[in-house]
Amino acid sequence: METWLRLDCRCLCREAEQAARIAAERIGEMTGSGRAELRLTFSETETEGYVIEVAAPFEVRIGANRSRNFIAGLGELLRLLLASADEAGAFGSGARSASSPEPAWPGLPAGRKEYIPAVKERIHYLPGHFGNSFEVCWEGEMRRYLEDLALSGASGYGDWFDPNDMPDPYHPHVFHSSSMFLWRRKKGWLKISQELGLDNVLVVTPNIGFVDQMRPEWVGVRDHKLRVQGQVLCPSNPEARQVILNNHRQLFEDLAQSGIRIGKIVCAPYDDGGCACPKCQPYYPVFLKLVHDVYEAARPSFPELKADICGWWTSEEESAHLREFALGPARDWFGAYQLSAAYDVRALDAGVRSRIGDMKLGCFLHIGFSRDRRDVYTQTGVHSAARRLQSVIGSFSLPNCESFMTYNESFGDHYNAFVAGLLGYDPQRDAREIALFYGRLVLGLGGDRLRTFADVLLEMEDLDGAQAEAWTAALREMAPYVRTGESQEWAFEHVRLKAELMRLDHRITGRLAAGEEPELPVMRERLKLTERLWRRVYGLGVLRHILIPERMLPSWYSVYRDCIEKGEEERIESGHMAEDA
Repeated sequence: METWLRLDCRCLCREAEQAARIAAERIGEMTGSGRAELRLTFSETETEGYVIEVAAPFEVRIGANRSRNFIAGLGELLRLLLASADEAGAFGSGARSASSPEPAWPGLPAGRKEYIPAVKERIHYLPGHFGNSFEVCWEGEMRRYLEDLALSGASGYGDWFDPNDMPDPYHPHVFHSSSMFLWRRKKGWLKISQELGLDNVLVVTPNIGFVDQMRPEWVGVRDHKLRVQGQVLCPSNPEARQVILNNHRQLFEDLAQSGIRIGKIVCAPYDDGGCACPKCQPYYPVFLKLVHDVYEAARPSFPELKADICGWWTSEEESAHLREFALGPARDWFGAYQLSAAYDVRALDAGVRSRIGDMKLGCFLHIGFSRDRRDVYTQTGVHSAARRLQSVIGSFSLPNCESFMTYNESFGDHYNAFVAGLLGYDPQRDAREIALFYGRLVLGLGGDRLRTFADVLLEMEDLDGAQAEAWTAALREMAPYVRTGESQEWAFEHVRLKAELMRLDHRITGRLAAGEEPELPVMRERLKLTERLWRRVYGLGVLRHILIPERMLPSWYSVYRDCIEKGEEERIESGHMAEDA
């Protein structure tokens, strides 16, 4: 098998340099037949998106005026080329050998089309924390991940400098602490995002402090019933408030001095954050005043900064406070209210306008699960939710929602983030066509195996264990034909392992439901594959906070544990806070 295309690339403007680099790398990795030469030109064009102009079957111009739009245009061009080549039998492991110097496929039809995104802001929030994929990955993995999101139409990348479990990196007690390492790593990811032309966004939980700041006289009051959790400092305590603001001031000064641009912060009142002490009740006005003060601490470093408010659990009373805030002290820098679309949400609440008035509306879009929360976070591998995402994003027009920020916690969300980016440009895109594009671009598949892969990926959204044995057989057969990037081997493995895990779960739960004795060897096989997924595929190590292994295991795990741990007691119980902490 030979190189799929020979590329002759001309880059006529600086903003297209990253797109030209990615084009050379991605096309150079692909295999097929045809001996075609693609003449690709990048040039500046006035547009809110990008233009693709085909002068001849293998002569294409991409026009745009921003780096990220050139990359999104390249993504669309790759989709068109891959589909055309695959349909002609000239792409992937199933491509026929070329027997003549003429191309084995006809290339692209002549024409010109402008692509303008339907959703103005298409941000992907990938917090590196809790021991998740984004915390443990290295530069090559993260660059490739962000490039994929840019190719699918992303406009921004977000992270959270999460102080939980971390010492203050600006006043270290050791030579090289966890926070010193992670803060540098996060700055590295923001720089990659910036190189790709993406807008950098920070999520801010204003009153979360570092572990070495949890002094009894400063600590806030936590209460799960009020959704107050994490290492909270009390914002009504004057000394603690100064610590809070200094933490933010130091971070923003560091980012600015490091050459990193931040366009927006997204502030969240709870989970993590909040304070349940009497002085902080009701908390929402306290939170909004703290947002104002955090903004003032950040403004010297980033004068053009905007601030969104995350809409987790916002009551009608709190919405009234937010309207006053957005029209009053924050009127010059308020961005949007991000309405939460989490579990069981398939459309935005059309009545949200009665609560928020005319303020700009965005969506905090949870993509870390498939159809429902049975596979949330990293329980069983890939998350597949194309139809759910299409339903949610398709509902944006009624309440005039102009943006989304997807919420990710693992590499398992890669496919869903890819889908969301493409739907942000065109909410009417066909879900199966997106799955086919993903299989070609990320896995190098073509032909019948590609179509089978797309069917499996879409069927997985329903989490129907009865289909898992057929998925497993199909994925095992196609595995030798998959071609992933060196830093993306997980992209197929977490699909294959999801099928394997669901197959075993279906067998185990079926026996238990029938009142039969548990099959311990099958349970052990399932747990062994779980370990493979978490450690060898995702590279996970020390997990924290919401990533509690016992809660990421299947429902039958308690039966298995009872069989092998009779009489044993555990003094440390994850998922519970000490009342006297």
